[in-house]
Amino acid sequence: MPNAKVAEPGAAAEAWAASEPADDARLARMRALLEQSSPKKAPRASYQDPMVLSSGYAMPRVGLGTAHLFEAQIAANLAAGARHLDCARIYGNEAAVGRAVRASGVPRCELFLTTKLWMDEARPERVAAALDDSLQQLQTSYVDLLLIHWPLKFRPGTVLARDGAVGDFSATWAAMEALAASGKARSLGVSNFDEAQLSRLLDDAKAIPPAVNQVEAHPKFPNQALVDFCLSRDVAVVAWGPLGGDPRRLGEDSMLWATAKMHAVSLCRCALRWNLERGVAVIPKSTRPAHVADALAATAGPRLTADDRRLLADSRRRGSRRFPDVIGVWPATAFVGFRLVGWWLHVVFSALFAVVPGVDAVGFARARAARKERRYAAAVAARDAAADAKRD
Repeated sequence: MPNAKVAEPGAAAEAWAASEPADDARLARMRALLEQSSPKKAPRASYQDPMVLSSGYAMPRVGLGTAHLFEAQIAANLAAGARHLDCARIYGNEAAVGRAVRASGVPRCELFLTTKLWMDEARPERVAAALDDSLQQLQTSYVDLLLIHWPLKFRPGTVLARDGAVGDFSATWAAMEALAASGKARSLGVSNFDEAQLSRLLDDAKAIPPAVNQVEAHPKFPNQALVDFCLSRDVAVVAWGPLGGDPRRLGEDSMLWATAKMHAVSLCRCALRWNLERGVAVIPKSTRPAHVADALAATAGPRLTADDRRLLADSRRRGSRRFPDVIGVWPATAFVGFRLVGWWLHVVFSALFAVVPGVDAVGFARARAARKERRYAAAVAARDAAADAKRD
């Protein structure tokens, strides 16, 4: 029987063999029993292989976050080997990602592109148009993964003016399933959903269950209970902010520092490996190709021992989120006061947008990203000109 418990491997077979004549038939039976009761080493997971999602598509275990990155930085990171790019409509730089991908010459089939619907695009009638717009920006005919960015819905053209119950995405999901059927989104998932919200969506999904939940998970905030729940329901976990925000603060974790030192790897690589060995994919962000290459190498090792993993898990401090829930995003765990703040803000902004024009949050993000891109390009050009003048 599978998972049958054996008190001492081989003990029963050895005792039986000592008390019975060793003719050929009994010898064959003894060998068979010894073979069945001998401990088997579980095959080592190959972290260099992609993670196969419940949709059947493969996703690289290490990706690159693209928030606040410019075209030149994304292009450099693609040249360093990044093939999994995590985008979002609210980042405002999908066009920059599209240009960098096109210029890289990397075949589309070798890339894994993710994007996320913003909170005022969750109405079913807005989902298809939002994805079409992202596809145009990214210069592709499909995304590999389409996510709901947060478990909140805002009324179209507003911020903080809630549109329906928190976590109620059944109609949105049905519209996303239609996009998957059309081939425009190969896999579907969510981001920042807690256990209750994800469980509800799993029950509501008509044909395609969520394949991914992208959540905060790093050494200072393991989020282990949610990770365990997701994996138990065949929902892959992708960790955003897997270095805890500021990688320089990783050195404050003495156990992580000691483990990295022992394995002769960087703190960042050790932190990423810690998540990978929990079965969690990671999407760090860096402007330096050397750091991206180091992150990608985390799939190859070091292989942490059971003691390493236990000590790292036991040394974690609980509750160190980068962005605390101060408006009741997760009602099941938010303080009553925070939930009241969330509803107060909802009332205030609902009244505000009843008398002022609506806002285009994605359009505003794109305009802001374009301005920053121009300033960055000007700064780089000035730096290069100064370097040339100095050489002359």
